[in-house]
Amino acid sequence: MLDAITWSLITEPGDSLAGYLRAHFGLSAALELVSSGITARDLLAKLPADSFRAENYLSTIEDGLECWRRRLVDANPNRAADEIQLLGGKFLTGDDTHWPERLEDLGNSAPVGLWVIGDLGGNQERLSVVGSRVASDYGIAITKDLVHFAVSQDWLIVSGGALGIDAQASRSAIDACGKTWVVMAGGLDRLYPKHNLELFAEVKSHGALISEMPPGVSPSRWRFLQRNRLIAALGKSTLVIEAGFRSGTINTAGHANELDRPVGAIPGRVDSVRSAGCHRLIREGRAELIATPSHLLELMGYEADSGLQQNLQNSYETRVLDALGETVLPVEMVAKVSGMTMADAGNTLIRLSRANLVQRISEGWQKL
Repeated sequence: MLDAITWSLITEPGDSLAGYLRAHFGLSAALELVSSGITARDLLAKLPADSFRAENYLSTIEDGLECWRRRLVDANPNRAADEIQLLGGKFLTGDDTHWPERLEDLGNSAPVGLWVIGDLGGNQERLSVVGSRVASDYGIAITKDLVHFAVSQDWLIVSGGALGIDAQASRSAIDACGKTWVVMAGGLDRLYPKHNLELFAEVKSHGALISEMPPGVSPSRWRFLQRNRLIAALGKSTLVIEAGFRSGTINTAGHANELDRPVGAIPGRVDSVRSAGCHRLIREGRAELIATPSHLLELMGYEADSGLQQNLQNSYETRVLDALGETVLPVEMVAKVSGMTMADAGNTLIRLSRANLVQRISEGWQKL
């Protein structure tokens, strides 16, 4: 455990050379080689040239050894272990029962361990949801609806905790009594953005805060970009709600593409800069168009049974009409009386209004 923590202290996220050395020599033996003062050329001689193309990587090994040794001087794994414990968290490795096995698909760039506050237990399917920090009302509404649907399928929501779509995804999961994991780019004592600290506090008891960076490490642009590979790897699929043409969200989708994970994107107005990235992903064939919950089911690898969906829809319509009776009710009361989620009640009311069975007035909804 302490050797794994030491590697976490001396490496940057996504360090595939460090991952290769750990895989080849073993975690402890690789650390001993680094601390022994071995030269890059002598280390090179211990590596299989056929698989590593070693001669081409001599300068890379030299740079790695220099950086790791500089940090090794100050590395104190016991102190780091104490710091995460004081935060109410723990450090997990691949030997732990609750280690997310999907991370192993990252190969040599997989994290040596995770710093976690909360609970990684359970065998739920996971959907990663990401999007623009500057979200539109449309993006927020779609996020609420699809996350509520995801929670109704017992899926856990993975996101990055950023302003906008990310935060709304986790908040909607909690509101729907679901679970969410939020992946941080810095240490768990340096939570960012500060505007979402209240949300992060809730996440601790409705899932987990996760980072591959130890306490004391500040988030940075590089670490945000590398953090995105974890978001993509943790989910069975990735859903992009809104995204600029070039953005961190597109970076996350790219990691999912590289991992051969399904990616879905929500279309928006053709002139919306917030949806330009989604349209780009769909146009380039890097994401499936997602417009309905059944599309989301298919993205997660399930068949959307049209008969089952129709029966469910009919059941919802009956419950909403029964809830309304001869009264006028806001959507919140319709959901409460019918025993449905806000998202399902709202969507059903819209379907019924299109069929001219209900109408919306200033006080709420009423039957026609």
